[in-house]
Amino acid sequence: MRQKRATMGMRACALMAFLVVSVMSLMAASALALPEGRAYEMVSPPYKGGYGAPRIEAVASDGESVAFYSPGVFAGSPAGFGAGVGLDSLAYLARRSPSGWSTASVVPPDVLAPVVQDHDVSPTLSAVLAFVKAGPNDEAADVVGTEQNFLLHSTTMPDVSTSWELAGMPLKMLVEEPLVLRYKGGNPDFCQLLFQNTEATAEASNALLEEAVGTSEQLYELSRGCGGEPAALRLVALNNEGEVISPSCKVDLGVQRYATQEQSLFNAISADGSEIFFTTCIKKDLSHSQLFVRLGSTKTLEVSKPVGEACSEVPCLPGATARANANFVGASEDGSKVFFTTTAQLVPEDKDAGNDLYMARIGCPESKPGCEVAEKEVTSLVLVSHAKTAGEAAEVQGVVKLAPDGQRAYFVAHGILSDGVNAEGNAPMKGAENLYVSEPDTEVPGQYRTVFVADLCSGPELSGSVEDLRCPSKTGVDRELWSSTSGGQAQTAGVDGGFLVFASYGQLLPSDTDSAQDVYRYDAVSGKLDRISAGEAGADANGNNSAFDATLAAGNRGGSVRSQYEMNNRAISEDGSRIVFTTAEPLSPDASNGLANVYEWHKEPGEAEGRVSLVSGGSGNEPVEDVVISPAGGDIFFVTSQGLLPQDTDGAPDVYDARLGGGFPVSSAPARPCSGDACQGPLTNPAPLLVPGSGVQAPGENIVAPTGAAPALAATPKKAALRCRKGREPRRGKCVKAKAKSKKNKAGKASNKRGVK
Repeated sequence: MRQKRATMGMRACALMAFLVVSVMSLMAASALALPEGRAYEMVSPPYKGGYGAPRIEAVASDGESVAFYSPGVFAGSPAGFGAGVGLDSLAYLARRSPSGWSTASVVPPDVLAPVVQDHDVSPTLSAVLAFVKAGPNDEAADVVGTEQNFLLHSTTMPDVSTSWELAGMPLKMLVEEPLVLRYKGGNPDFCQLLFQNTEATAEASNALLEEAVGTSEQLYELSRGCGGEPAALRLVALNNEGEVISPSCKVDLGVQRYATQEQSLFNAISADGSEIFFTTCIKKDLSHSQLFVRLGSTKTLEVSKPVGEACSEVPCLPGATARANANFVGASEDGSKVFFTTTAQLVPEDKDAGNDLYMARIGCPESKPGCEVAEKEVTSLVLVSHAKTAGEAAEVQGVVKLAPDGQRAYFVAHGILSDGVNAEGNAPMKGAENLYVSEPDTEVPGQYRTVFVADLCSGPELSGSVEDLRCPSKTGVDRELWSSTSGGQAQTAGVDGGFLVFASYGQLLPSDTDSAQDVYRYDAVSGKLDRISAGEAGADANGNNSAFDATLAAGNRGGSVRSQYEMNNRAISEDGSRIVFTTAEPLSPDASNGLANVYEWHKEPGEAEGRVSLVSGGSGNEPVEDVVISPAGGDIFFVTSQGLLPQDTDGAPDVYDARLGGGFPVSSAPARPCSGDACQGPLTNPAPLLVPGSGVQAPGENIVAPTGAAPALAATPKKAALRCRKGREPRRGKCVKAKAKSKKNKAGKASNKRGVK
């Protein structure tokens, strides 16, 4: 009898497992529709101390490793949320091997860093930089700490105290007082690190060096001694006599529109660290700010002045106080070109007092080819925004993006700066928000030309000061594209900026007939525009039933290495052939949740049109976030709370990779070890669906779903209370701004609607 009952019990369990798998297989048929050749891989581990992995911090240039944040304690982390790890701190690094993804902690131990103020990563994710406050505990370090340090950690080493090394030297005030330093950026190998003392005033001795005593906020350069030379701490904003340029004025890295603190830091420090572009005012009232470059830590040039102006001092007085402000907008990564806007007339062909875009070349004088860094000069000054009619103002509104090598500059101006029409047969209009690109002239070597791309929208029924039929009424605006207060939904691809991807409410192509925001790609070689946010195989009226905006990750403005290389927001592959975007519009029949999902646009060489595919599951109960494509385009990383693989059962946010040629073979599924509260995790899954998982994720734990299998049923584990700062509140294992939470809950339902009552 017992044997019979046992047999019946086994059959019942087997039947239940079969039914569950069958139901889930049916779910998979409608929920999972990856682009051809891609497979899901779960990057974050299945068990994360009861919390999720809500944010991607950085993707390595080869797509083989990912840094992410989680408030949970796992994978050997020495401290979870609230114990040394700030809400905006990197916490974990996942690395891919042939057998799977494995996760390791990258949190400085408490004994070295009670408070982690900021962090950065190298392009390959081989090194992690932490900017920390020292002290006996987190409260003492945060409030009264008198020392801050840069700590460097090689990710090939275990995450223990001995593998975190001091970068350079401890940072302290001359007088032992609490200090507040802000990390501003560094070069990719972290040999040169920049920071600012944010609470210094000209009346106080809040300084780290004698030269800074009695000055306002200064920019410091820490050279950690990579070439064998001793570590050194220096001020950046010095004249060529070693004195602070303007003691009563704040100094900052890069910076656009100095007085209003709208910032651009794109390549403000060159890749080798030898050139640092900074802005400082010449008068205490913050007027007459000018742009300078520090060369090799020994020499300073004033960039924003006429070339050859009869003046040997820095700044060039009295001219510097008479000229209009100069606003840095970016530089080339080698520091040989720098762009800025100004109303000052710096070259003879500038005949008006309107706002113009200039490019200065910095290099060796003709008499000294191959000169040392400190011997470089401003060799030429180019008026980029040259109007076609002499004396007519270009009226530059802002810069959208610069190419990494400075070859191309995409900017918006109200003036007519080019002849003829674009590939769509449209011409620029005076007073409209005309998008232009400045690029090398293929017919005249050494010269640049300006090409019209499209006209953008600045408000209902108007673009700039003229009526624009390509901007439908009751739409949003595109102004964030060229505003320096945000990254703007625009990015370039290729070192020369040969492709620009951007979001616009304008109907820039005949295929765009709705009033929602769409994503476009511009090919600078062919001059052709492509509409990216179309429907999958023509679905949803080819994307024109849209009541929801298509959204592109905002481009970064530089500063930190991860921002400079767009490691946490890249939306376009380097060859321009693959683009990722999000929208709540069901551009695929498999998108059924009415929330933001991830889509990929892909165009093969020689194809006339690209094709759109759904990447995320399409049926999750929360919007998909943090979408990042690898430079080669083989990996699409994103955060979702929808379980896309059998081992993902907790319903919390996780990092996934939709990888070309990816996926791991199915493995056995040992039970999850636990003790105490850790045993309160998912208990409702049938035995056949249990998969490998533990507090430390090992290779092979992330597996591709078997053919026909669906995501595992989600169960919510017991979680510890998540503490958040004032003005923020917990949701799904992360802290968000209260205002942002409301907006995010409505993502794809209300906040993205355009023209829908």
